[in-house]
Parts: sequence; C-alpha cells; structure tokens
Amino acid sequence: MVWDLPTRLFHWGFVISITGAYISGERGAVNAHELFGLAACGLLAFRLVWGFVGHDTARFANFLHGPKIILAYLRDILARRSSLHRGHNPLGALAVMALLGLMGAMSVTGLWTGDDILYEAPLTALAPDLAPDLAGPMGAWHQRLHVLVIPLVALHVLALLAHRLWLGEKLVSRMVSGGTGDTLPSPKSTKAGLALLSLCVGGALSLSLLTPSY
Repeated sequence: MVWDLPTRLFHWGFVISITGAYISGERGAVNAHELFGLAACGLLAFRLVWGFVGHDTARFANFLHGPKIILAYLRDILARRSSLHRGHNPLGALAVMALLGLMGAMSVTGLWTGDDILYEAPLTALAPDLAPDLAGPMGAWHQRLHVLVIPLVALHVLALLAHRLWLGEKLVSRMVSGGTGDTLPSPKSTKAGLALLSLCVGGALSLSLLTPSY
C-alpha cells in the first residue's frame, strides 16, 4: 500500500479542517468556522482533481468497485482474512466517497448561507440578487447535513480500529509514512500534486476576502 505525499497531506489537512469547522461552528465562532470550512472546501477540490490525475492509489478508478468485489471483501473480513490492496479497500472506498460527498454538500451550502444580519457567506457577494433567496434554504440544509458529520467520522474511526484489532492492519501509520509497494510516486508527480494542493487551498481561503463585514 502506497500513499503519495499530496494525498497524505490532504488526508490530515481534511481531519484538521473538519474538526476545526465542527468545533468552531458549535461554539459560534463564525470567522474561524468560515476559514476552516474554506480550507476543507479547497482540500476537497484538490482531492476531486487528484482522484483523476494523481498517483495510482489515489485515483477513483483504481479503488471504486462493484457489489461483487465489495461483498467478497466483506466475506474476507468476517473470516478474518486480510486481503491486500494497493490503496483503499472496497469498503474503505465507500467511506471515502460518503465523506467527500457529505463535505462537498456542506461546502456548497456553506458558501451561500447567510442571515442578512450577522453573517453572509463569501459567494453571496457575487450574486446579490440571487443570494437572498438562496441564503435561507442553504443555511437550513447546512444545519441538517452537519448532524451527519459525527456519525460518519465515528464510523470511519471504528473501521480503522476494526482493521487494527481484527485484521492487524496498521492503516493510520501507513497514511503517515506513505507505506510500501512496488509502484512509488515520481518526484515530478509529487511536486505537481503539492502545487495543486497549495493552489486549491489558497484559492478557497482567498474567498474569505469576499465575505461582507458587519
């Protein structure tokens, strides 16, 4: 199993930004919540692109599988057989896509939410005629979706524990070290990934400049 450096930085950056966004949102720290949310949005944009042009193990085409393979992998887990995969295993791939989908929906709704009094999200300034009609529904959906964050993250953590205790697989340490395998990321690809990561996160954070001040 090999994880390239851009993917690893995305992963841990996503952990930090989601945690920060959730905690700041619960405490009503609007400015911090916006910055963490924008960082997560930029990381998400990077991951979507990297899922098509990144290292083999980061590409969606190489770890998304059909029901037959997923069920076979589930049988292996129940039988306590560890089947090796170069990247995400079939069940892990579903968890990744669920998390990306949820965070993507929260990013879209968060960028348009507002109340005309205390806060207006960055993109509302770009469409002043449309924003009043969007802000309320987007804010409502943002709140509805946010209750799914903890259950989905908890499921992710439980899966990691199950792999460690049931199958003896050290998935977390591999996401730190990069793991080992036959196909290593090329230095050129790594540099391109780091540049793309910086561009996406920097571009997303710059949207905070559009946020109206009250």
